[in-house]
Parts: sequence; structure tokens; C-alpha cells
Amino acid sequence: MTDPAPLRDARLGRLRAAMEAAGHDALVLTAAGAIRYATGSVPPHAESSGEAARPFAAVVTSRTVHVLGVDAECVPTGVEAMPFPRAPARAAAALAERLGGARRVGADRLPYAVADALGRLLPGVVLEGADATVLSARAVKTPEEIALLAEAQRRNEAGIADVLPSILPGVRENELGGRFLGAMAERDVTACHVEPIFCVVPRHAAEAPWAFPGSLPYRELPSDRALVRGDQVMIDTGMLHAGYMSDFGCTWPCGGEPSAADRRLRARWSEIVDAVLGACRPGATAAALHRTARAAHGGDRPAPWPVPLYLAHGIGIGGVEPPFIGTDLGLDTEETMVLAPGMVLVLEPYVWEEGAGGYRAEQTIVVTETGFAPLSALPP
Repeated sequence: MTDPAPLRDARLGRLRAAMEAAGHDALVLTAAGAIRYATGSVPPHAESSGEAARPFAAVVTSRTVHVLGVDAECVPTGVEAMPFPRAPARAAAALAERLGGARRVGADRLPYAVADALGRLLPGVVLEGADATVLSARAVKTPEEIALLAEAQRRNEAGIADVLPSILPGVRENELGGRFLGAMAERDVTACHVEPIFCVVPRHAAEAPWAFPGSLPYRELPSDRALVRGDQVMIDTGMLHAGYMSDFGCTWPCGGEPSAADRRLRARWSEIVDAVLGACRPGATAAALHRTARAAHGGDRPAPWPVPLYLAHGIGIGGVEPPFIGTDLGLDTEETMVLAPGMVLVLEPYVWEEGAGGYRAEQTIVVTETGFAPLSALPP
């Protein structure tokens, strides 16, 4: 099985343009998402075919693409497939042979023993990190990728819609996760990137002694706790469809009837999201979105997201991706993150009030030439 040709070709074109901009003659990639992005190879599940199911590496040059560690039927036409060389020296020799005359090579998570052996085989080659090159290519999605992300999200939201009526007194948090996975399996989505979270939100800081000092009380580890009427249940799911991630989040009252406090928290969340969306346009920086969210929330309050979460993140093949907005990287780093058409962001602020509890939900958007367009429905 391989990804469709238009999707493969568009991604490879972006990757090679990023290589040229970075001055890389070739890339050696070992992260699973990066390998699939570059090659379109979709190996069978490891549990059904053994260790050989996971690619060891992909080598990308301006003219050729090679995959080491998968069977030939798992790669598209024009991509060379090779057996998995287990010994570091043999792996390095296989890589060196396929790097040709490359003089500057970007490597992604290459094991030290292999990198050391490769350096000895190619003493004149400059070997450096490939993360910045790969991520710059993946940051802007092709139309084919955006369509896959939208379909993944649609299926995820449909699965959630099946489960919401089950959030009733007496149901246990863990049961809800199982029901969701069953609903997704009915939609042919079984690859789980984020274990489904159905957790009651703490209404008092004392109920969350595990929270980071100075951060907002928050739970993301479901238990066998039975729900009671009026509980605020925070939902977070992440499923992969055709390799692309859907990310859903909302807060749902047990019994389906929100209290006045619940509605007030939801309104505050919407104010923050609406303000951030108003700042989402090409050329805006991640720092601008960060400052907008803080201003909408109130400058004298803690950031409207709990540590170690964030205001927003990118999304794509294999899971979450940069940019991560509202982290300990700081505003100076976020000033260097500039929005461009085709970037996909998941906004996920969280508002919390002592005694009232909290509200967290997620909104997925794609940056357009003039602003943004939604990729997910509004939280229910």
C-alpha cells in the first residue's frame, strides 16, 4: 500500500524545495512521519509482519528516493526498497552508497553508531540536522493534505457525536473512551495517536494537587470514576486517518444541561478564540496570536492554557507539528514563527475559575490568502 501519486508528488516537491533553500544535497530520514512524507511508503502494521514493517531510513536526493527496511510492495514506483541492514556498519554503507556525491547531508534522528560509521565512510561530507528543513516543508500543507485533514476531522467529530448522549450519571470515564474507539472503528479509523480522554474537570484547585505550580487545574488521565449529574467532562481525542491526524476537544456537561457557570466559561473561551481568529492571517506571527489570547483573557490572569499544554499547535501527517504557540520557548522565538497560507492550526485555550471549574475545546483552521477557514465544526 502506498499514498496516492498526487499526494506523494506534491509533498516531495515541497521537501526538495526546502532542501534547496537549506543547501542540502540530500536528506537521511528515520522518523516514521518524515519517511512517509518523503516517500509515500505505507508499510503494513508491525504486529502482522514483524520488525521489517518499520522503515529504517529514507534517503532523498534531488533526483532519487530510497527506502531501507521495507518490502518492495510497500513503496511506490520510482522508490527503491532495500532490506533492513541491522548492523550499524552495514546500515552506514547502504546509506553512503545511495548518497552519491552529496557533500552536505541533513539527517533526522540518525542513531549515533550509524552516524559515526557514516562519517568515517564519507569523511568529506558535512552531516547536520534535518529537522528545520523537513519541518519547513511540512508546515504548509498541500491541497491534498488539507482535504485529508478535513476528512479525518469529520470522522472524528462523527464518532464523538455518537458518544455524547452516553455522558450520563453512572457511566465511568474509561467506558466513554472505549465507546469512542468503537465508534471510530465503525468509521474505519483505528490508528490512535492520542488515547481518548474523558475526564471530569476539577472545580477547585485543591482537587488537582498534581497541577504545575502557577498553572491551571487540569486532568488528562481517565479513571474508573463514575460520573455524577453536572460534572464537566473534558474530551480530547486524536485519531489518524490515511496517516493524517484529527484532533478534537470539547467540554460536555454530564446529563447534557450546562449550568450558568458552564455557559459563562464557554463564553470566555469563545471570546479568546474569536480574538485569536481575528489575528490569524498570512504574515502574522505566533507571538501576535499569543499576545492576543493573553489580552482577551485579561493580562492579570494566568495564561489561558495549562502547563504543559499551549494555546495552539500545528497538525499534519503522523500527529502534532510546529508551530507550538504559548510554550516555554518564549515570545522571542514565537516572533520568528510566521503564518503562511496552507498552515493548519489547532487552537485549544482553557479557561478555569475557582469553584466554577473549566472549559476547554479545540478549533482547527487553515490559514488562507486572506485570513483563515475552519477545518472543524464548532464545539458542540
